[in-house]
Amino acid sequence: MSGTPSSDAPIISPDEPYNPDATPADAPAPEAADAPAGEVVHTTDDAGNAIDVHYDEAGEVVLIEADTDGDGQIDTAAAPTADGGAVIASDLDSDGVVDEVAHLNADGDLTQVDSYEDGELVTQTLDTDADGAPDTVLTDTDRDGAPDTLLVDTNADGAIDAVAVDTDGDGQFDAVALDTDFDGQADVYGQDTDGDGELDLYSDETGTYSDTPDAPEDTTPGGHDSDALV
Repeated sequence: MSGTPSSDAPIISPDEPYNPDATPADAPAPEAADAPAGEVVHTTDDAGNAIDVHYDEAGEVVLIEADTDGDGQIDTAAAPTADGGAVIASDLDSDGVVDEVAHLNADGDLTQVDSYEDGELVTQTLDTDADGAPDTVLTDTDRDGAPDTLLVDTNADGAIDAVAVDTDGDGQFDAVALDTDFDGQADVYGQDTDGDGELDLYSDETGTYSDTPDAPEDTTPGGHDSDALV
């Protein structure tokens, strides 16, 4: 990709062209037996799109760059990771800057997606329990370079049931909302008003309290520890 992303943008160093409908094993690449050590092989996919395959001196693929939309510019690149997975970077709007980086594990499962705007990381979507479904989202809503909103699906039902927010931009989450009975509605709230990392205000269906009570500590199956989010 042309252009120079900001220092926060990822360095494109990929392994296979990104196809959201295919696993890494489905992406075209020359057979290892045909690999020219230390060279770049120019080839195409089934649709005729250009692919550049980079080999190291041992004949291993270290980088694949692809023009997936046929506009003559590289827009997707991938690189293998030390654990057998891959990192796939995509320029979705053809402006020469990475917009999305997908992380796959050795089984080809998507574990993380990093989203960028103007070269700055703004959202990370994670599958922390490796069940194939995203469960955690970190967002930098004020674009100051630090995440300030955390969304978590704690019971793997596909719905967000814990939210934490850094309301004052100090890099520490200081307000939380929890759905402890998983009915889709927040029923417990907490706030750290003095920035010491402990909840000072807490409210639930029984009322509002000062200081953090003992009650919210895992009081329901799959319940939440309020202090853990601030």
